[in-house]
Amino acid sequence: MQFVKMIRFHRNGFTSGSPSKQMEKDPVFLNRVVHNLFHTGQAIFTTEIISPKEEDRDWYGCLCYLEENAMQTSGTRTIGFLPRESNIWVRNISHVGDGTPYYNRSLHPLLEYESGDGGNVMTDSWVKMSVEDALERTRLWKEKNVHLPDWVTECYLTERQVKRLIYPSTNETVMEFWLSKN
Repeated sequence: MQFVKMIRFHRNGFTSGSPSKQMEKDPVFLNRVVHNLFHTGQAIFTTEIISPKEEDRDWYGCLCYLEENAMQTSGTRTIGFLPRESNIWVRNISHVGDGTPYYNRSLHPLLEYESGDGGNVMTDSWVKMSVEDALERTRLWKEKNVHLPDWVTECYLTERQVKRLIYPSTNETVMEFWLSKN
């Protein structure tokens, strides 16, 4: 089994809490898995849009970064390793730039037409993606851009995923630090 590095900047490490306490505003999760990194502007049924309530423990988790983060330079850094075959929640933004989302409009499941003028899905939403695709999205972004924004590697792990993390020993942490500097 292969693992990927998850990075968390928080004094309490990978502690889980309600999504609304972890994020700047109440999060919206789109219950879809992105399979094609180039397929943007898709529609989603309104029944697949989830806005978890604060007391809903099924959505407890934490924000972290996949493999790297160029923005954070200070604070307590904790490393955990997640199985590479996992699906994670990532920002609903593709690598093509200009904030182009994978899903940008919703459909009511009982109507055969789209209501409104499209583009009605909240822009600050999250979609599921395989770790492999999330790493590829980062690679594609870095191919055309010098600056690596937070959202490219940011992900949300649920409490269930946090419990699956493997934490390195002190020697492994030192080795990982040394390798990242050389």
